[in-house]
Amino acid sequence: MSLAEVIPFALRLGLGLCGLYLLLCALLWALQDKLIFHPQKLAAQPRNPAAEAIAIDRGDAVLRGWIVHADAPPETPLVVYSGGNAEEVSMHVDEFARRAATTLLVNYRGYGESDGKPSEEALVQDAVAIVEWGRQRFPNRPLVLFGLSLGSGVATLSAPHVQPDAAILVSPYRSIEQIARSTYPIFPIRLLLRHPFRALDAVPAMPRTLVFASPSDRVIRFAESQAMVGLLGDKAELLTLDVAHGDFLLQPFVWQAVDRFLETVAAERNAA
Repeated sequence: MSLAEVIPFALRLGLGLCGLYLLLCALLWALQDKLIFHPQKLAAQPRNPAAEAIAIDRGDAVLRGWIVHADAPPETPLVVYSGGNAEEVSMHVDEFARRAATTLLVNYRGYGESDGKPSEEALVQDAVAIVEWGRQRFPNRPLVLFGLSLGSGVATLSAPHVQPDAAILVSPYRSIEQIARSTYPIFPIRLLLRHPFRALDAVPAMPRTLVFASPSDRVIRFAESQAMVGLLGDKAELLTLDVAHGDFLLQPFVWQAVDRFLETVAAERNAA
């Protein structure tokens, strides 16, 4: 092949690769909702007698879920749970029924029987509205935000608006951007991402926080959770256990630590 033939071939190849790259960028932008959110429908209504079905009207959507232990003593905490990106929260009713707290388990938009379509803005605003709803029904309770995986970002980003007394984060992250960069290092993630979930921006508003993370987590890497703990500084207590990403809330160790933490939160409020 002569030089005259090589140059057009190289140009065509370069243009083809550029076109492919731009196409992949467009696909990432268009498909990111499906990559971030995995709505799950309600399989069956919980039968635990401690659970009361609730509906919170947000105007453009109705959020549905449960209060667990609405009759808990008034000195116990109010826990507001934000779940993972493929989680229908009724699966946790039985575990929260064992806790000395009143818990709000409300499905994200598009999850369970909740209306609407999930987005970062909607989920964070909904989390704030759920807290406000809970505070009206259960005034003067210490508020604990409990977030797992994607929900750790939802809980953290709602903190500046609701000023919780404490928080529990399972497999937390600084931002979805940080996670996406490690997965798709050749793409301009910041320019493409519509749902960055920059939890790091809300760190100054976070209260003391119990954190769980695992070196075996392949979804949110241990180093990413450690980085978030580093930003939280002396407000964070990190407990490490060696489990897969989806197995944290199957571990008795986790719930034992949660119970101790909730007891401490309640005792501090009662002593104040």
